[in-house]
Amino acid sequence: PLLHLPSCSSSYQVELDPVPNPPYFSSHVIKATLDYLSKCCSANHKSLVAILSKTPISIQRILLAICERAAETTNSYERHRIFLMYHLFVNLLLRELKGGLGGSWAFVLRDIIYTLVHHINSRLLLVFIQVC
Repeated sequence: PLLHLPSCSSSYQVELDPVPNPPYFSSHVIKATLDYLSKCCSANHKSLVAILSKTPISIQRILLAICERAAETTNSYERHRIFLMYHLFVNLLLRELKGGLGGSWAFVLRDIIYTLVHHINSRLLLVFIQVC
């Protein structure tokens, strides 16, 4: 299942972006599903991110998997869609930042900043190569 945001729901998506192959779900459906799972799996009704933060390696693996997918693809539409997934997961993480994310808050912030800077630099390099 892949994330798809309708063009009216996000400032990051333009109408020219193609709709991914089914199955795909909106961020609202994904968030509602995660909320439902966290209510079913946790007696304290903690969020799924709070549950995942008990073992910080799980958050690191998710961030790494998303970044690897973005790095492996050569299709700019696919990379854009993958970064929408990254955006959704990072927003979920940032909501739980006050709780410390199981002691991995510093890693999470460093990883997010590094990923964004790396992505911006790689885009600038690509534009520079195309101009030359």
